[in-house]
Amino acid sequence: MTTTMKVMSCVTVVALALAGVTGCATYGEAAGLGGALGAGAGAIIGHQSGNAVAGALIGAAAGALTGLIIHDIKARKEKSAQETQQVYNYTPAQGEMMKFERAEVLPPSVRPGEEIEGTIQYALLGTGPGVQVSEQRTLMQGDRVVADISSQAFQRTDGTWVSSQPFRLPANTPPGTYTLVTTARTAQSAISGRANFTVL
Repeated sequence: MTTTMKVMSCVTVVALALAGVTGCATYGEAAGLGGALGAGAGAIIGHQSGNAVAGALIGAAAGALTGLIIHDIKARKEKSAQETQQVYNYTPAQGEMMKFERAEVLPPSVRPGEEIEGTIQYALLGTGPGVQVSEQRTLMQGDRVVADISSQAFQRTDGTWVSSQPFRLPANTPPGTYTLVTTARTAQSAISGRANFTVL
């Protein structure tokens, strides 16, 4: 477990003890992260998926927003392993490979209190029976972290994956340009994508 994950785990345990609330749901192969927890020290939602700690640190711990509502991650395989191999002219001799394809936030402009969805698409090859992929989403404004949206682990097989997470902005979100940074990593590979959106 990395230092960051250890810190997130510890903060999650403390905050849940204070809040007395936790929410999690399982959809297919992915463990979902959902719910909305209030103000004060902010909201922290945790879920255990295998040995990977999944959580979202919001509010005072992350610095700015309280009342951020996080919904479950939705994932689908856009292309099969064979189709993805053809796109990248992949051969097994290349070993494990991850390729970033796109990142977006829709709609590109929202008002405080409205829902938005961040999506990342990436190719994964050379994993054999599959591999654990950790996906982390962080909301930033300039160089400042506004909120750690989620950090979750999933079992992924070879192919091209599209992973999306909706979330609702708090009513107190200041206007401006924000960036959703999404990172996907295995034990051997990592990719990252950034997508901007505007709060009116």
